[in-house]
Amino acid sequence: MHHRVAALAMCALVAAVSVPSLADAPHLLPGDKLTYDITIQVNERTAPPRVSASKVRNDSSAGAGTATLEIVGVDPDGTANGNLSVELLGFSAGQPIIVRKTVAAKIAPNGEIHPATNIDPLFDQAIALADQSIRDLAGHDVHSQPSWQWRLPAATYPMTIEFDRVLRGEQSYQGLPTLIVQTTGSGQYAADADPVQASVSLAGTYYYDQRDGLFIGQAMRSDTNVADETSGSVDASSLITIVLRSFTRVQRPEASPSPATTESEATPAPATPAPTPVPNEIAPSPYPTVTPSLP
Repeated sequence: MHHRVAALAMCALVAAVSVPSLADAPHLLPGDKLTYDITIQVNERTAPPRVSASKVRNDSSAGAGTATLEIVGVDPDGTANGNLSVELLGFSAGQPIIVRKTVAAKIAPNGEIHPATNIDPLFDQAIALADQSIRDLAGHDVHSQPSWQWRLPAATYPMTIEFDRVLRGEQSYQGLPTLIVQTTGSGQYAADADPVQASVSLAGTYYYDQRDGLFIGQAMRSDTNVADETSGSVDASSLITIVLRSFTRVQRPEASPSPATTESEATPAPATPAPTPVPNEIAPSPYPTVTPSLP
Protein backbone atom coordinates (compact mmCIF):
# COMPACT_ATOMS: atom_id res chain seq x y z
CA MET A 1 0.00 0.00 0.00
CA HIS A 2 1.35 3.41 -0.95
CA HIS A 3 2.34 5.28 2.20
CA ARG A 4 0.13 8.29 1.36
CA VAL A 5 -2.90 6.10 0.91
CA ALA A 6 -1.98 4.31 4.10
CA ALA A 7 -1.85 7.55 6.06
CA LEU A 8 -5.34 8.44 4.96
CA ALA A 9 -6.83 4.99 5.27
CA MET A 10 -5.39 4.32 8.70
CA CYS A 11 -7.49 7.09 10.13
CA ALA A 12 -10.76 5.99 8.52
CA LEU A 13 -11.98 4.90 11.94
CA VAL A 14 -14.90 2.56 12.41
CA ALA A 15 -16.63 1.82 15.70
CA ALA A 16 -19.99 0.26 16.50
CA VAL A 17 -21.42 1.93 19.59
CA SER A 18 -25.09 1.75 20.52
CA VAL A 19 -26.85 5.10 20.72
CA PRO A 20 -30.02 5.75 22.73
CA SER A 21 -32.99 6.98 20.71
CA LEU A 22 -33.90 10.64 21.01
CA ALA A 23 -36.90 10.41 18.70
CA ASP A 24 -39.35 11.43 21.40
CA ALA A 25 -37.94 14.96 21.35
CA PRO A 26 -36.63 15.97 17.89
CA HIS A 27 -33.68 18.28 18.34
CA LEU A 28 -34.04 19.84 14.88
CA LEU A 29 -37.01 21.10 12.88
CA PRO A 30 -37.44 22.17 9.24
CA GLY A 31 -36.09 25.69 8.87
CA ASP A 32 -33.35 25.34 11.50
CA LYS A 33 -29.87 26.42 10.39
CA LEU A 34 -26.50 25.74 11.99
CA THR A 35 -23.33 27.49 10.85
CA TYR A 36 -19.86 26.30 11.86
CA ASP A 37 -16.51 28.06 11.46
CA ILE A 38 -13.65 25.83 10.29
CA THR A 39 -9.87 26.24 10.43
CA ILE A 40 -7.33 23.73 9.12
CA GLN A 41 -3.54 23.57 9.40
CA VAL A 42 -1.57 20.66 7.93
CA ASN A 43 2.13 19.86 7.71
CA GLU A 44 3.51 16.84 5.88
CA ARG A 45 6.99 15.38 5.46
CA THR A 46 7.46 12.66 2.83
CA ALA A 47 10.46 10.64 1.77
CA PRO A 48 10.84 7.92 -0.86
CA PRO A 49 12.62 4.77 0.38
CA ARG A 50 16.40 4.80 0.75
CA VAL A 51 17.02 8.36 -0.40
CA SER A 52 19.24 11.19 0.74
CA ALA A 53 17.98 14.03 2.87
CA SER A 54 17.81 16.22 -0.25
CA LYS A 55 14.89 14.14 -1.54
CA VAL A 56 12.80 14.68 1.57
CA ARG A 57 9.80 16.88 0.81
CA ASN A 58 8.03 19.18 3.25
CA ASP A 59 4.62 20.60 2.41
CA SER A 60 2.13 22.66 4.34
CA SER A 61 -1.54 23.47 3.88
CA ALA A 62 -3.91 25.86 5.62
CA GLY A 63 -7.46 26.96 5.14
CA ALA A 64 -10.50 28.50 6.74
CA GLY A 65 -14.18 28.69 5.96
CA THR A 66 -17.66 27.70 7.02
CA ALA A 67 -20.02 24.74 6.97
CA THR A 68 -23.76 25.46 7.06
CA LEU A 69 -26.49 22.91 7.74
CA GLU A 70 -30.00 23.85 6.65
CA ILE A 71 -32.74 21.46 7.77
CA VAL A 72 -35.54 20.77 5.29
CA GLY A 73 -37.34 17.84 6.95
CA VAL A 74 -37.36 15.45 9.90
CA ASP A 75 -38.15 11.73 9.77
CA PRO A 76 -40.43 10.05 12.35
CA ASP A 77 -37.39 8.58 14.13
CA GLY A 78 -35.90 12.06 14.64
CA THR A 79 -33.35 11.91 11.82
CA ALA A 80 -33.09 15.34 10.20
CA ASN A 81 -32.60 15.80 6.46
CA GLY A 82 -30.96 18.86 5.02
CA ASN A 83 -28.25 20.44 2.92
CA LEU A 84 -24.65 20.87 4.00
CA SER A 85 -22.82 23.74 2.30
CA VAL A 86 -19.06 23.95 2.78
CA GLU A 87 -16.81 26.80 1.66
CA LEU A 88 -13.07 26.61 2.34
CA LEU A 89 -10.31 28.91 1.08
CA GLY A 90 -6.62 28.32 1.58
CA PHE A 91 -3.47 26.88 0.06
CA SER A 92 -1.72 23.52 -0.27
CA ALA A 93 1.88 23.01 -1.39
CA GLY A 94 1.99 26.65 -2.47
CA GLN A 95 -1.14 26.43 -4.59
CA PRO A 96 -4.51 28.08 -3.81
CA ILE A 97 -7.32 25.81 -2.72
CA ILE A 98 -11.01 26.65 -3.09
CA VAL A 99 -13.71 24.25 -1.96
CA ARG A 100 -17.32 25.22 -2.56
CA LYS A 101 -19.76 22.36 -2.39
CA THR A 102 -23.32 21.67 -1.25
CA VAL A 103 -24.46 18.11 -0.60
CA ALA A 104 -27.44 16.44 0.99
CA ALA A 105 -26.86 15.35 4.58
CA LYS A 106 -28.59 13.47 7.36
CA ILE A 107 -28.25 14.44 11.01
CA ALA A 108 -28.87 11.57 13.39
CA PRO A 109 -30.91 12.08 16.58
CA ASN A 110 -27.66 12.07 18.56
CA GLY A 111 -26.10 14.80 16.37
CA GLU A 112 -23.94 12.78 13.98
CA ILE A 113 -23.58 14.47 10.59
CA HIS A 114 -23.64 12.17 7.54
CA PRO A 115 -23.01 13.90 4.19
CA ALA A 116 -24.40 12.00 1.19
CA THR A 117 -21.07 12.25 -0.65
CA ASN A 118 -17.44 13.27 -0.13
CA ILE A 119 -16.63 16.97 0.20
CA ASP A 120 -12.89 17.20 0.89
CA PRO A 121 -10.60 14.45 2.29
CA LEU A 122 -9.51 16.39 5.35
CA PHE A 123 -12.96 17.79 6.14
CA ASP A 124 -14.53 14.36 5.55
CA GLN A 125 -12.11 12.79 8.02
CA ALA A 126 -12.76 15.45 10.66
CA ILE A 127 -16.51 14.83 10.44
CA ALA A 128 -16.04 11.05 10.50
CA LEU A 129 -13.98 11.24 13.69
CA ALA A 130 -16.41 13.73 15.23
CA ASP A 131 -19.28 11.31 14.53
CA GLN A 132 -17.46 8.49 16.31
CA SER A 133 -16.87 10.79 19.28
CA ILE A 134 -20.53 11.82 19.34
CA ARG A 135 -21.59 8.16 19.51
CA ASP A 136 -19.47 7.69 22.60
CA LEU A 137 -20.62 10.91 24.28
CA ALA A 138 -24.31 10.38 23.51
CA GLY A 139 -24.41 7.07 25.35
CA HIS A 140 -22.14 7.93 28.28
CA ASP A 141 -23.22 9.22 31.70
CA VAL A 142 -20.52 11.86 31.99
CA HIS A 143 -21.69 13.18 35.34
CA SER A 144 -21.46 9.88 37.22
CA GLN A 145 -18.30 8.84 35.32
CA PRO A 146 -16.42 12.01 34.34
CA SER A 147 -13.24 10.09 33.39
CA TRP A 148 -13.33 7.06 31.15
CA GLN A 149 -11.58 5.20 28.34
CA TRP A 150 -12.83 5.01 24.78
CA ARG A 151 -11.56 2.33 22.40
CA LEU A 152 -11.86 2.87 18.66
CA PRO A 153 -10.86 0.15 16.15
CA ALA A 154 -9.06 1.38 13.05
CA ALA A 155 -10.36 0.14 9.72
CA THR A 156 -7.16 -0.54 7.77
CA TYR A 157 -4.67 -1.93 10.29
CA PRO A 158 -5.20 -4.39 13.18
CA MET A 159 -4.96 -1.44 15.53
CA THR A 160 -7.17 -0.10 18.28
CA ILE A 161 -6.79 3.55 19.22
CA GLU A 162 -7.24 3.96 22.96
CA PHE A 163 -8.48 7.32 24.21
CA ASP A 164 -8.59 8.80 27.69
CA ARG A 165 -11.59 11.12 28.02
CA VAL A 166 -12.19 13.59 30.84
CA LEU A 167 -15.15 15.90 31.40
CA ARG A 168 -13.63 19.34 31.97
CA GLY A 169 -16.88 21.17 32.61
CA GLU A 170 -20.21 22.25 31.20
CA GLN A 171 -21.17 25.73 30.05
CA SER A 172 -23.86 27.54 28.13
CA TYR A 173 -22.71 28.14 24.57
CA GLN A 174 -25.09 29.73 22.06
CA GLY A 175 -27.75 29.04 24.69
CA LEU A 176 -26.99 25.30 24.63
CA PRO A 177 -25.73 23.23 27.59
CA THR A 178 -22.33 22.18 26.27
CA LEU A 179 -20.08 19.44 27.62
CA ILE A 180 -16.34 20.10 27.38
CA VAL A 181 -14.55 16.77 26.99
CA GLN A 182 -10.77 16.50 26.76
CA THR A 183 -9.63 13.61 24.59
CA THR A 184 -6.14 12.11 24.13
CA GLY A 185 -5.28 8.82 22.49
CA SER A 186 -2.88 6.81 20.37
CA GLY A 187 -2.50 3.58 18.47
CA GLN A 188 0.33 1.67 16.84
CA TYR A 189 0.68 -1.03 14.22
CA ALA A 190 4.11 -2.64 14.22
CA ALA A 191 3.86 -6.32 13.24
CA ASP A 192 7.36 -7.85 13.09
CA ALA A 193 7.00 -9.38 9.61
CA ASP A 194 5.15 -6.47 8.01
CA PRO A 195 7.15 -3.93 5.97
CA VAL A 196 4.61 -1.26 6.96
CA GLN A 197 4.84 0.40 10.37
CA ALA A 198 2.19 2.90 11.42
CA SER A 199 1.20 5.00 14.40
CA VAL A 200 -1.34 7.71 15.18
CA SER A 201 -1.80 10.11 18.10
CA LEU A 202 -4.66 12.53 18.72
CA ALA A 203 -5.34 15.11 21.39
CA GLY A 204 -7.82 17.91 21.88
CA THR A 205 -11.31 18.80 23.03
CA TYR A 206 -14.85 17.99 21.91
CA TYR A 207 -17.87 20.19 22.60
CA TYR A 208 -21.24 18.45 22.68
CA ASP A 209 -24.80 19.22 23.75
CA GLN A 210 -25.91 15.87 25.17
CA ARG A 211 -29.37 17.11 26.14
CA ASP A 212 -30.35 18.17 22.62
CA GLY A 213 -28.08 15.81 20.69
CA LEU A 214 -26.10 18.55 18.94
CA PHE A 215 -22.48 18.69 17.83
CA ILE A 216 -21.07 22.02 19.05
CA GLY A 217 -17.47 21.72 17.90
CA GLN A 218 -14.01 20.27 18.21
CA ALA A 219 -10.39 21.38 18.42
CA MET A 220 -8.21 18.37 17.58
CA ARG A 221 -4.52 17.91 16.95
CA SER A 222 -3.24 14.66 15.48
CA ASP A 223 -0.05 13.04 14.25
CA THR A 224 0.23 10.16 11.80
CA ASN A 225 3.38 8.29 10.80
CA VAL A 226 3.52 5.54 8.18
CA ALA A 227 6.79 3.91 7.14
CA ASP A 228 6.74 1.50 4.18
CA GLU A 229 9.92 -0.23 3.00
CA THR A 230 8.59 -0.23 -0.57
CA SER A 231 7.10 3.24 -1.03
CA GLY A 232 8.78 5.33 1.66
CA SER A 233 7.45 7.23 4.66
CA VAL A 234 5.13 10.05 5.57
CA ASP A 235 4.83 12.09 8.76
CA ALA A 236 1.73 14.26 8.74
CA SER A 237 0.33 16.59 11.37
CA SER A 238 -2.86 18.64 11.53
CA LEU A 239 -4.85 20.98 13.72
CA ILE A 240 -8.55 21.21 12.89
CA THR A 241 -11.14 23.34 14.65
CA ILE A 242 -14.87 23.28 13.98
CA VAL A 243 -16.91 25.70 16.08
CA LEU A 244 -20.64 26.44 16.05
CA ARG A 245 -20.96 30.11 15.16
CA SER A 246 -24.76 30.34 15.19
CA PHE A 247 -27.87 28.21 15.58
CA THR A 248 -31.00 29.81 14.18
CA ARG A 249 -34.17 27.98 15.21
CA VAL A 250 -37.69 28.20 13.89
CA GLN A 251 -40.45 28.71 16.43
CA ARG A 252 -41.03 25.54 18.45
CA PRO A 253 -44.60 24.26 18.81
CA GLU A 254 -44.21 23.69 22.55
CA ALA A 255 -45.63 26.19 25.01
CA SER A 256 -42.15 26.91 26.33
CA PRO A 257 -39.79 26.48 23.39
CA SER A 258 -36.07 26.53 23.81
CA PRO A 259 -34.68 30.04 23.38
CA ALA A 260 -33.77 30.86 19.80
CA THR A 261 -30.24 31.93 19.17
CA THR A 262 -28.96 33.89 16.22
CA GLU A 263 -25.71 35.41 15.19
CA SER A 264 -26.70 38.67 16.85
CA GLU A 265 -27.13 37.07 20.27
CA ALA A 266 -24.15 36.72 22.54
CA THR A 267 -23.66 34.51 25.59
CA PRO A 268 -20.74 34.68 28.03
CA ALA A 269 -18.70 31.94 26.36
CA PRO A 270 -15.52 31.87 24.29
CA ALA A 271 -16.20 32.62 20.63
CA THR A 272 -13.71 29.94 19.63
CA PRO A 273 -12.74 27.02 21.89
CA ALA A 274 -8.98 26.93 22.36
CA PRO A 275 -7.27 23.60 21.69
CA THR A 276 -6.31 21.67 24.80
CA PRO A 277 -2.56 22.00 25.47
CA VAL A 278 -0.81 18.98 23.98
CA PRO A 279 2.33 17.27 25.33
CA ASN A 280 5.41 17.88 23.22
CA GLU A 281 5.55 14.28 22.04
CA ILE A 282 2.09 14.58 20.45
CA ALA A 283 2.32 16.80 17.38
CA PRO A 284 -0.50 17.70 15.03
CA SER A 285 -1.39 15.19 12.24
CA PRO A 286 -2.65 14.42 8.78
CA TYR A 287 -4.67 14.06 5.72
CA PRO A 288 -3.56 16.56 3.07
CA THR A 289 -6.35 18.26 1.15
CA VAL A 290 -4.23 18.02 -1.97
CA THR A 291 -1.79 15.12 -2.42
CA PRO A 292 1.37 16.29 -4.18
CA SER A 293 3.19 13.58 -6.16
CA LEU A 294 6.63 12.41 -5.18
CA PRO A 295 9.55 13.11 -7.54
